[in-house]
Amino acid sequence: MNQLMETLFSALGPSQQSEAEAQAVKAAKEAVQTAEQRLTHQEFDQLWNAVMDIGNASLQDSFTLGFRLGVQLTLEGLRPVS
Repeated sequence: MNQLMETLFSALGPSQQSEAEAQAVKAAKEAVQTAEQRLTHQEFDQLWNAVMDIGNASLQDSFTLGFRLGVQLTLEGLRPVS
């Protein structure tokens, strides 16, 4: 049960942007603006969509973790109280 609680708290923990992520976004701002100026609107949209797909790569892992956690909590709830 302790492991379930640790997993639950880590999954529900703060989802704020880390300092490293904030610095990366700030550092990339000029490059993104340059790309937007040099590419057509359609090319820039395609580039942006590709970048967003990379960012969504962990969504399946998050779903799997959440699903497993849900099943574990359900099974723990079904266990008889002694």
